[in-house]
This record gives sequence, C-alpha cells and structure tokens, in this order.
Amino acid sequence: MQTITFLDKNNINRFDSVLKEKLTGFFPSGSRVAVKLHMGEEGNKYFLKPEWAKKIVNILKHLGLKPFLFDSPVIYGGQRDSSAKYYKTAEKHGFSEKSIGCPVIVSDDGVDVKTYNLNAQVCKPIYESVYMLVLSHVKGHSCSGFGAAIKNLGMGGTSKKTKADIHSGGMPLIQDNCIACGICAKACGFGAITIKEKAVCNEKECWGCSVCYYACPNNAIKPKDATFDLLLAEAAGTCINNKKIFYVNVLMNIAKQCDCWSGENDIVIGDIGILLGDDIVAIDKASFDMVNKKAGKDLFGAIHKKSPLLHIKEAENLGLGSMDYCTTN
Repeated sequence: MQTITFLDKNNINRFDSVLKEKLTGFFPSGSRVAVKLHMGEEGNKYFLKPEWAKKIVNILKHLGLKPFLFDSPVIYGGQRDSSAKYYKTAEKHGFSEKSIGCPVIVSDDGVDVKTYNLNAQVCKPIYESVYMLVLSHVKGHSCSGFGAAIKNLGMGGTSKKTKADIHSGGMPLIQDNCIACGICAKACGFGAITIKEKAVCNEKECWGCSVCYYACPNNAIKPKDATFDLLLAEAAGTCINNKKIFYVNVLMNIAKQCDCWSGENDIVIGDIGILLGDDIVAIDKASFDMVNKKAGKDLFGAIHKKSPLLHIKEAENLGLGSMDYCTTN
C-alpha cells in the first residue's frame, strides 16, 4: 500500500516544512532536479502561481540540489504553441530565472521511446533527468476528466508530435453495426459527431477523447489506435521510466477546465488541500477520491461525461503505480 501525505486547506502553512522533511535524502545531494509544472495559458486565472514553484525551488536548493523548471509547447494555437511564445507567457506569469531562482526551460526537442501503441517522443530535458519533482494542479479536463500528475507528464512531458498522436489515436472509427441511436453524439463534448444513416465523426472537430467509445451501447465505435486514456498513460510511462520522482498535487482553485483554457472558467468545488507522495497512480487516485468525497459524486465524470478514473486505471494496468493507498497527515 502506498502512503500519500495530505495537508488540508487549513494546514497549508505546513507545506514548506513537510516537503522539506519528505525530500531530505530523497534525491542525492548535488543532483539536477527537473520540476515539471504548467505555467498557465494566457487568460487563465487558476493555474498554480509562481509562488508555489518558488517555494519548491527554495527547498530543493536548501537541500543542495540544482532545480530547473520545465514545460513543453502545446499543439493548439495560442501563446504557448512555440517555445519562444511560451517563454514570453511564462515570464509574464512570473516564471523566470530571476523571479524563481533557477533556470526555466521550455522545449519541444524529443527523444524517441516506443510504447505498445505510440512512437512517443519524450522531451529531452525530461528524458535526461534522472530526478524529477512533478507539481500538478488538480482541475477539470474535457479529454481526461481531470488533469493531475498523469496528465501533467503524459501530455506536458512529451513533444507536440506525441501530443497530437495521443489525440488522433483516440479518434473514433464508426463500425458497420452502428444503429444511429445518437447516444455518441449526445456524449460528445465537442460537437464532432452527427447522425445520418449512422454516426459520422468530423475529425476537424474531434479531440480523440474516446467519450463516444465508452458511451456507445452497441460496441459500434473503436478508437483508431487505442483509447485516449491508455495513450495518455503510456506517454506518462515514457516520462517516468527509470527515474526517481516526487509528486505534489495541489487541490486548490479546482476549476472546471484545464490550465490550458483561456476562455470562461469556473471554480467547481471548494479548496481541499495538498497531496504529496512518490507514486503517480496513488496520488492521482487520492486526488480523485478527495474531490468526489467533497462533491458527493464523480464530479468531473458528471461535468465532462468522462471519469478521470479511466486513465488512472490504465496507468495502474501499465505498472506505473498502485491505486491502493493510505493517507497520513
């Protein structure tokens, strides 16, 4: 059973001391440590602010470590779709070497790593880092239900090509036994499916989230390569391979949409606290459970018509960690 440390929202002032205790001896002194995080899309209000990164960087430096911040460009148009534009956005949001106290690296350079369903490219700074701290903001996501540590690495630790492959690989292939019942069209959050003699998917509107695959009562939809959830978990696994990693999940400002979202967004549940641990599956499962306990239901499953548990289970099935955990204060 994995142990996850929980600090509730009223004990956030203990974060520095608890993290320092957990990290003492965790990484060898003098090691270079990648701090994987999301530095926020322009217009997004709820991404983790630079104060969180600075706290972590200060602790790592105090322990004799050499941290750097890392994230990768995105595939959709905006102010983070290239390294150059992302650097400007990050600096605007307060993430710079001067303000944080360590290098800030944004890169799309990838190293090829084959999985069962992907010819993945792990971002080179992640691939070359033996030691890593993954700082994740728990919030909703229309393709994965919610975004936490698995999403942070599976998308954010891989190249734009791999991000695109994950989305395209989950796109639906409508089978001949489709009866045009329309359930898939109602489930689709992107308006990508219309019903004619049978369901038809508009690939230009589809993000490959696999919601339609799960919704179909007649097994008449297959993903092109594999479900989005399996592909996301496989990609996360390429970033984890042979590394020593510590995870921090922040369950504060829990919004409906991802930190990538620049449009209208809402907080969907009150602050819960912070989780810390060294198992990516356990910490995401604990995040899932705590959100749902507070909400009294699978909150993001209801919002996005897709439970985050799907990709967490896929990660466990791949051997990335265990959903069997206990929490300690």
